[in-house]
Amino acid sequence: MTRFVRFPSLLVMLAVVSFSTAFAGGDRFSPRIVGMGRAFTALSRGLDAVGTNPANLALNDRDATVTLNIAPLGFSVGSDFINLKVYNDFFTGMENPADPGGDRISRPLTAQDKEDILALFPGGTGRTQFGTEISPLGLSLQVGDFGLGISPYVEVAGNLDLTQDYMKFALNGFEPNGSVYSFNGTAVNASAVAGANASFGYVLPVDGFGLTDIAVGVGVKYLIGIAYIATDHYDGSIRTIVTPSPVAGIPEEIEIRSDLDFMQFVAVDTTDGQPVGKGMGFDIGLNATVLDLFQVGVAVTDIGSVKWDKYTKAVIGRASLSLTKFDQAAQDSLSSIFKGETRDTTAFEFDLPTQVHIGVAARMDDIFDVIPFRWTVAADLHLGLNEVAGNTKIPQFAIGTELDPLAGWLPLRTGIMIGGRERFAWSAGFGIHILNTFDLDFATQSLAIISNPETYRTGSFTMGMRLRF
Repeated sequence: MTRFVRFPSLLVMLAVVSFSTAFAGGDRFSPRIVGMGRAFTALSRGLDAVGTNPANLALNDRDATVTLNIAPLGFSVGSDFINLKVYNDFFTGMENPADPGGDRISRPLTAQDKEDILALFPGGTGRTQFGTEISPLGLSLQVGDFGLGISPYVEVAGNLDLTQDYMKFALNGFEPNGSVYSFNGTAVNASAVAGANASFGYVLPVDGFGLTDIAVGVGVKYLIGIAYIATDHYDGSIRTIVTPSPVAGIPEEIEIRSDLDFMQFVAVDTTDGQPVGKGMGFDIGLNATVLDLFQVGVAVTDIGSVKWDKYTKAVIGRASLSLTKFDQAAQDSLSSIFKGETRDTTAFEFDLPTQVHIGVAARMDDIFDVIPFRWTVAADLHLGLNEVAGNTKIPQFAIGTELDPLAGWLPLRTGIMIGGRERFAWSAGFGIHILNTFDLDFATQSLAIISNPETYRTGSFTMGMRLRF
């Protein structure tokens, strides 16, 4: 069966384009962290340490006592479900032979075309993660062995998981010999939270066993819930059974069966936009210099939960349906069971996107005297402990480097991240630093788009300004 696909309708159905991040709080809008592939656990300093490793607040931040963050900006957009090549090849249509230069028409897809599109779902599931964080102003203070950082913010995050069968259904529909489409594992988890993070770091007055500058830190977050949606479970399928007629000339009988069992929790005030939840979160961190050669950092971020106790709803769907004709009434019945029933419910509580971070960083020019400029290398392992909005249990490994050939005026950065929902990201960035007082930094985690633009799935840009005193 040949199908014709127009991109807008498919895009709406799958919601395949979204902001995509999987970061610990604080590294969404730091150009230094993004430019170095998000290797931050041992490396972050000053405001970069808020939400990533609070112990690092106690460590020297380029001799600055006070640091102000001014309106940082960062975004990333992308999806598992589509890339530029597939979009151009299959979803922009084709020229109408009967009307050259006129409106484009839908392109018929071959069997190979459909296989290429379905290959976008690694392991049979397409994963997208979206998020953005706004922190208009941040302040850090570092005096002696103490460090302090304060940052108010608004954060929106979410995960979207869709099975390959959504796309199969869109491409093939109900096939002549029968078909089965499973939507098990579909999940939509999203949250919008406003909060304030106060983080503290302190260098302990002890050394030993080759360790110096041992710093510990803690961050405390007060959170106000704005909106939330979470999928508790989702099992669903649609199948067609084709029974040939025993009498010649009489069409076969087609039966459509659908089974569905799902539950979602929702909390949002759609009238006045009032807060619907509150909670607390904590970050803890450790940093130490080993053998006066390199630094090791360990942090656990976003420990805690938010209790959603206002305007709470449960959306429940549980039904089995059998149809032998597909008229408007049948379509309405099928649509209604997939929408489910919305009911009032009691308060519910969900964990924050807790992550464990382990990192190492070194100044190569301190190790090798022949290097005439500052050269920093860092590597991190990020481990998510749950699959809530903004998190993933898929491990991430990051490695990054920063070259500073002009003594602080023009640092150059690059790095890679492997794993997580993004699977691979190649980052780069640079800064313009004036008299160690004003920083203007830029970064992207989508440098691979330059070398292979058609098959790359994401694009990002981060910019930040910082004052130091």
